[in-house]
Amino acid sequence: TKRKESTPPDGYVCRLCSVPGHWIQVCPTKKTGDKKRKRKPSDHVPVPGKDPSPEDVAEAQKMQEIPPPKCFCGETSRLNKVKRSKAGGDNSRALGKYFFFCSKKRDDETQCRFARPADLELNKMKARAGNKAAQKKTEQEESAQKKKETKQIKKAKVEQSEKKKQVEVAAEGDDDDSSSSSGSSSSSDEESEGEAKKKDSSDSDSSSSDDDEE
Repeated sequence: TKRKESTPPDGYVCRLCSVPGHWIQVCPTKKTGDKKRKRKPSDHVPVPGKDPSPEDVAEAQKMQEIPPPKCFCGETSRLNKVKRSKAGGDNSRALGKYFFFCSKKRDDETQCRFARPADLELNKMKARAGNKAAQKKTEQEESAQKKKETKQIKKAKVEQSEKKKQVEVAAEGDDDDSSSSSGSSSSSDEESEGEAKKKDSSDSDSSSSDDDEE
């Protein structure tokens, strides 16, 4: 069964579309799923000391980026701004600063007395980021040094192989010179032997002719 729709009283204006004549539950913009309606500007004037200033909002957003540490109970702590202090009263140095407290409720008897300044965790986070940056820089320098050493080793190997080739070429040239010199000496020896044989044969011919004349 459908619920009977009643007519709103005079003076009632829907807060979604600012049009009178219907309830907010049956607003046409709500049925169509129109979520692009503009929010009306607030006439509220921020009160110093009670309402957060834009600087406070920016500081809170900055503090929310800090990973919450574990409290003494082992639970994830919660970030909160100190507005009053039982121990120090109005003269407490913690007033207006952000602290990480135990996330358990105040009426919980197991709630621990964990209270750590958010600035301390922020400094730790910056220190970790600085250490990571320094470590990354060191790794880059080590990799660059290794690449340089590898390049030098390759260059030395190339120079050594070139020197070896030059020595081999020089050795082959010396072998060719020695073989050519030995060949020339052997040929000269053969020529000298041939001349000696010719001389012997001529001497024998001359002696035989002398015998014939007698």
